[in-house]
Amino acid sequence: MAFLTHLRGLACQAVLLLAATPVAVAGDYADVEILGFSDEGFRFAFEQYGVQAGSGVPYSDIFVIDVPTDSWFKPSPFRLKEEIDVAYEVPDEKLDATREKNLSRAVETLANSRISGRGRTVGHNPVTEIGSDPHQLTVNPRLIVPPADNPMQFSLEEYPLPSGDCASYGADTRGFRLTLSFEGSERVLNDDTSLPSSRGCPLRYRIERAITYYPAARPPVFAVLVLMETHGFEGPDGRYLAITGQF
Repeated sequence: MAFLTHLRGLACQAVLLLAATPVAVAGDYADVEILGFSDEGFRFAFEQYGVQAGSGVPYSDIFVIDVPTDSWFKPSPFRLKEEIDVAYEVPDEKLDATREKNLSRAVETLANSRISGRGRTVGHNPVTEIGSDPHQLTVNPRLIVPPADNPMQFSLEEYPLPSGDCASYGADTRGFRLTLSFEGSERVLNDDTSLPSSRGCPLRYRIERAITYYPAARPPVFAVLVLMETHGFEGPDGRYLAITGQF
């Protein structure tokens, strides 16, 4: 369990939690823990976790992503939901136990991926931010003052993308296109033509944060977290997607 303890310590240094207490709706928004990049920048990992609205079931999802291909590194993702007996269990303690259990299931893959907490959050646009543009995020890719790099601009465009299953109960689902503009060129990072079943019924998207890492003697890498509002049991739920790549 030494690696588990070490990983948790690294994650605590890298974590930036999203406060997510709904006001007008009863859906739940997941919190996020950034587990970071591997030393070489080949892999990126993060966890989303919380308690489901309505059922009170705690959940933890751990994703390990292959950065060059922007695809899940199998057997990721690790998803865990555990029933809670309200008669004697404390929800917060049950959530902590669920997260620890899921991390123990993922720890071998995290170790094989050499996840080491590398990376820096260079831009953050949480859902609680008022007045910011949810579809634009422009950042300096490194913490250098004055800046020594050209800025990176991430732009997100939403559009209707029907899903038969979701339409049957009135959900107007949407897809998105994510574009990176950097050093005079533009690159499409994601362009939905259909909705993966893993998303459920997505209603809205926003750019939530950008994380970069400069490995030694290798191209720098990035991860963009997109917050996705999905059709939930008692209102919209908030879940996350990660888009990764080299730049």
